[in-house]
Amino acid sequence: MALNEPHKSRIIGHMNADHARELEEYLRAFNGLSASAARGAQIADMTLDAMTIKTASSSSGTHTVAITPPLGSAADARVRLVDMSQRAKQKLGLSDITVSVFTRPQGIGVWSFLGVTLFIVSAATYSLVQPGTAVWGVLDEVFPYGASGYKWLVKALVIPVLIIHVTEAWWIARTRLRVHGVEAGTRLWWLWVACTFVEGLPALARFDRLVEAERKKKEGAKH
Repeated sequence: MALNEPHKSRIIGHMNADHARELEEYLRAFNGLSASAARGAQIADMTLDAMTIKTASSSSGTHTVAITPPLGSAADARVRLVDMSQRAKQKLGLSDITVSVFTRPQGIGVWSFLGVTLFIVSAATYSLVQPGTAVWGVLDEVFPYGASGYKWLVKALVIPVLIIHVTEAWWIARTRLRVHGVEAGTRLWWLWVACTFVEGLPALARFDRLVEAERKKKEGAKH
């Protein structure tokens, strides 16, 4: 028995319009394509036991993804494709929660962002703080241990601060953004990575709260 045309067209139209991300994940998990090669996935044809999927990449062409186990009829499509999506996500190490927004620093995150920004400015203007300049005189008056102490402290902290904040930015990209469907190099990805580089741990905590809110919203929709 084959899928009749009306049912097949309805399934293909729905998947292409609303589940393009899942189609890309099928190609990555079951056919071994890279994320870039799977981009723009759309179903071109479908049978009870396979989907023919095209991608935007001219080099990757058309791919056949097996439907396992095969459909008994069109009525099985939703359950089977959802199951395949879950298996694909598990194989790729992805969450079923997708983050599609950026939120600004809040609470302690604002103070962390401002503090690190101030240090970045201090490091960037380090060479301008020289004996005889107005800023040297001000620092000598107001900074503990004077302008010399200021320069020593900034120089001593540059490498540790850089290492810590680069690590935090790398960590959110690796353990949060990739897992929750934020594609590397996109505007959203850069917003989260750049903000985490400056803000630090509060940005990771804010991202986690966002994921938890999305999870509760998704669970609430089931009831």
